[in-house]
Amino acid sequence: MVFAKTSTPAPPGTNGKDPDMTTSATLARPSSTAVDAEPLLAVRDLSVEFETKRGIVKAVDGVSFDLAPGERLAIVGESGSGKSVMSMSLLQLVTYPGRIVGGSALLEGQDLIALKGSALRTVRGSKVTMIFQDPMTSLNPVLRVTDQITAPLKRHLGLSQHAAEQTALEALRRVGIPDPERNIRAYPHELSGGMRQRVLIAMAVACEPRLLIADEPTTALDVTIQAQIIELLKEQAAELNSAVIFVTHDMGVVARFAHRVGVMYGGRLVEIGPVEEIFENPQHPYTRGLLASIPTVGGEMPERLAQIDGTPPDLARLPEGCSFAPRCDAAQAPCLQVRPELTRRGPGHEAACLVTESEAGGASWRRPNH
Repeated sequence: MVFAKTSTPAPPGTNGKDPDMTTSATLARPSSTAVDAEPLLAVRDLSVEFETKRGIVKAVDGVSFDLAPGERLAIVGESGSGKSVMSMSLLQLVTYPGRIVGGSALLEGQDLIALKGSALRTVRGSKVTMIFQDPMTSLNPVLRVTDQITAPLKRHLGLSQHAAEQTALEALRRVGIPDPERNIRAYPHELSGGMRQRVLIAMAVACEPRLLIADEPTTALDVTIQAQIIELLKEQAAELNSAVIFVTHDMGVVARFAHRVGVMYGGRLVEIGPVEEIFENPQHPYTRGLLASIPTVGGEMPERLAQIDGTPPDLARLPEGCSFAPRCDAAQAPCLQVRPELTRRGPGHEAACLVTESEAGGASWRRPNH
C-alpha cells in the first residue's frame, strides 16, 4: 500500500494568507455526498452523567449533530471536555457510575441509545465499530491476531472458520500489514505499535460498518506512522462509504483528516462546521484559542507560545452562564448569566457564543510576535 506524503499541518492561514502559519497541509474538503445526503447518524440532545461523591458530573450535556454517509467528523477539545465519553456513549460503552440520561442517536432510523441485549450486540462490531487509542490494551494479549479478527466475522456475518480467515487475511492486506499470512498468526506483543493499530483498523472495517468511531487512534504513534494511519482511515472510509467520528486533541490531524469539525468544551458542543471555514473564520473564543496555541513551523520564533489561561471547568459545578467565560478575555456581563446556544454563523457553521468576533476583537487569542 502506498501512502500519500503528508507534512506538518497548520490551522488558520493554510491558504497562504497568514505568513506566520505553515502552508504545506491541505484542508480536507467534503465530497458532494457528504454534504447533500440524508443524515446517516442523527444525534439529538445526548446527555451523559457520572454520579460521584462530589455530586453529578455532566460529562456530556445536550450534544446534537448530524453525520452523512462518507463524511468524516472530527471532535476536538481539551482532556475532560467530554469528547471520548460522547463517542463511547453511541455504543453504550459508558459504564457505572456513568449513565446516559437523555437524548437519541438514530443510525439509519435505529436509535442506538434505546437498543438493549442482543439487538445492541448485533449492532456493535457490525453497523458501528470503534478503534481505541491504545492498541496494546485494546487487543487481547493472549489471543492471536487471527482469533481476534475472525470472531466478529463469524458472529456478525455467519462465516465459517475458513471463510473468516480468508476475509481476515484480505482485511490485513487492505490495511497494509506486511506478510499477512505470517502476521495473522502473531500475538499482539510480537507486532510494532503501528502494526497493532492497523490490526485494530482491520478488525473495525472487516464487517464493513456504516459508522466508524476512532477515539484518538494515533496518540501513541510517532508522526510518520500517524500520517500513514490517517491516510489509511481515509482510504477505508472512502471504500466503504462509511461515516467516521474521529476524536482527537490535535488540530493538525483535524486539518489533514476531517470534512467537518466539532469543538467540545465543558461537555457541550461550542462550535461545529466545515473544517476550512472554522480554521479560517473561528467564531468561538475557545476555538480561536486552540488554533492560536499551535506552534508554527518556520518564521520568527516568538518568546512564548500563545495559551488559554485558566483551567477547564469543574463539570460537577458548572457556572450559571457560559462555561468558558471565566477563561475568556472577551466575556461580557451577559456571558456570566446566560448559557449560549448554538446559532448559525454561516453555511453549516454554528457557534455557541454571545460575543461576536468583531466585538471580541480577537486580540487576546492572536499568536504573539515577540
